[in-house]
Amino acid sequence: MGEKVSVISVGFNNFVARDKIIAITAVNTNPIKRAIRIAQEENRLIDATMGKKVKAAIFINSNQLVLSALTPQTLYLRLTEE
Repeated sequence: MGEKVSVISVGFNNFVARDKIIAITAVNTNPIKRAIRIAQEENRLIDATMGKKVKAAIFINSNQLVLSALTPQTLYLRLTEE
């Protein structure tokens, strides 16, 4: 059988593999806003907000960017819990 993948919930029944996460950031700075815009232009953006306000950007090692409606602190707590 396949190997189990450890994931965290990024909100609204959306999940990201723990071992793929490079960084979790707030979205209130110009460099992060620019990274989001570029990822969208290059079709590398995954919007997991379900239309809610974007509060965090999750950079993953496949060069994609996941947007979440959860705060970076909430995501960090989910990432570090066993």
